[in-house]
Amino acid sequence: MLRTRVGFCGGTKEDPTYRSLGDHTEAISIDFDPTLITYEDLLQRFWDGHYCASNLGMRQYMNAVFSHDDEQSALARKTRAEAAAKAGISEDEVQTAVLPVGTFTYAEAYHQKYSLTRHHELRAFLSETYATGKQLADSTVATRLNAWLGSGFERDLHVLESEIARYGLPEQLSAYVVAKAKR
Repeated sequence: MLRTRVGFCGGTKEDPTYRSLGDHTEAISIDFDPTLITYEDLLQRFWDGHYCASNLGMRQYMNAVFSHDDEQSALARKTRAEAAAKAGISEDEVQTAVLPVGTFTYAEAYHQKYSLTRHHELRAFLSETYATGKQLADSTVATRLNAWLGSGFERDLHVLESEIARYGLPEQLSAYVVAKAKR
């Protein structure tokens, strides 16, 4: 992933916030390199970790895939149908919508890169490096660190060790990240 950020989309309210969401849904926006992973592969990863037959019933936490164009929408619907078949349910039972993004609004700064909040020195360093919540949210370095320190997925530590020198961290923070990622 190049960048991830959390925010709100799919609604009509101008300038939604966590406390005043209107008809928006909480969402994650992902920038990725299509030469390394395709949009369809991202969708497959989403469906593999998501049960499409349940929904909390609240617009704020609605299950949805938000698409940017007709091609993404078609792929989302295709992979949603495949996920339904894999789960042994009909497409009518799927509770995960495929909707247009509309406008994506960044969530407040304290919601961005949430896994890093447990790593106070690292978060403080990043907050000094990236002056605004939007800059932190848009940072590829912060995205990568958030994933390395917060992901429950299997990770290849050789990748981290090969790239961490390019993150621009002080040596003690680099060592801290590698040690925590090995846990």
